[in-house]
Amino acid sequence: MSKTIEIFTDSNQFSSELENKVKDYACSRCSIHVYDASNPNTKSTMEAKVAEYGVTSLPAVTMDGKLIPLEKLKKGSLSTLVQKFLHK
Repeated sequence: MSKTIEIFTDSNQFSSELENKVKDYACSRCSIHVYDASNPNTKSTMEAKVAEYGVTSLPAVTMDGKLIPLEKLKKGSLSTLVQKFLHK
């Protein structure tokens, strides 16, 4: 089953690491969209989606419109937790 994954970043190092990990562990059928706050081409779309999803800090990741709690990703093994969320 394919998932829509959206990554919201602010170009800091953790954002890049998180983006790469999510991409590494996502299934081949997953659709991944990256929105960077510093990119003027995606800024308005990002602002609308951040408001819709209730994102309060960056980086953030959503899967099928649901915010994935990054504090869980930071506390545990990133690869295990990303796989758990992305392969439900």
